[in-house]
Amino acid sequence: MNYIIGVDGGGTKTEAVAYGVAGNIISESKAGYGNLLINEEHAITNIIQAIEQCKAPIENGKCLYICLGLAGYGGVKNPQGIKSALTKAFNIPFTIVNDGIIAHAALLKGKDGVLTISGTGAVSIGTHDGAVEQAGGWGHLLGDEGSGYWIAMKAFINMTKEDDEGLEQSQLTGALLSKLGFQRVGDLKKFIYSATKADIAAFVPLIVEQAEASDEISEKILIQAGYHLAKNALDVCRKLNVGENVTIAMKGSILTQVRLVQSSFIEHIQLEKPDVNFIVDEVSSTLGCYYIAVKHIS
Repeated sequence: MNYIIGVDGGGTKTEAVAYGVAGNIISESKAGYGNLLINEEHAITNIIQAIEQCKAPIENGKCLYICLGLAGYGGVKNPQGIKSALTKAFNIPFTIVNDGIIAHAALLKGKDGVLTISGTGAVSIGTHDGAVEQAGGWGHLLGDEGSGYWIAMKAFINMTKEDDEGLEQSQLTGALLSKLGFQRVGDLKKFIYSATKADIAAFVPLIVEQAEASDEISEKILIQAGYHLAKNALDVCRKLNVGENVTIAMKGSILTQVRLVQSSFIEHIQLEKPDVNFIVDEVSSTLGCYYIAVKHIS
């Protein structure tokens, strides 16, 4: 039995899935984080462990190819470490790409189109006739507009503006202070400058809750998030010079689960490209590895 292994290495876990040549799942496994930027040595160990555990239950089978999508791979100074480790451990042909590339291939089934992701961060990735382009993905210091982190920070910045201008405290500010356990906006610095990106993005559900209760500030922030994400997707379309019938896929909790963000995203894209085909689906990114590997094998 011939098969392909797809690996999705993220910041918290590594998922490995063995696919038959027809795309059927044969075996699955999970290990620790696979983001090389966290700790390269530990990440490589986790990646190899996930692949070994995935291969273990398969008897009388031959792995034809391994495709890996690793978070932060583009930021690795010397990728030779992971390449050498994979060659030594398995001696199987492989390719390594950024995790966004395999997510794109999974949702678009290996075909051309644009994928926009919005979770803690935000990025759009597109392919057309062999070309690959990206917009966003700059990280929270340079961009990430429309991401969970950005949404929460817009709400926190609004708190400081209200305080500076002596305005009446909004419903949103009151809710944020209550969740933080603070009495005054001035205490906000205690949280912001010690919090992680994930800590800050964790306030998005509260902002969504306020928007659903008709808080205008919260609604405006979520609509703006959708606009920024749409701009990323349209920027990629322009860079790729694609026509009207482009397919745009959505991934990440902000785009797939927050109604106001998703509707704003779709509306702003349709203003420029009314014939877009939108895809919202929950599939494992390792499926993208399968599509990429098949192209390499063939």
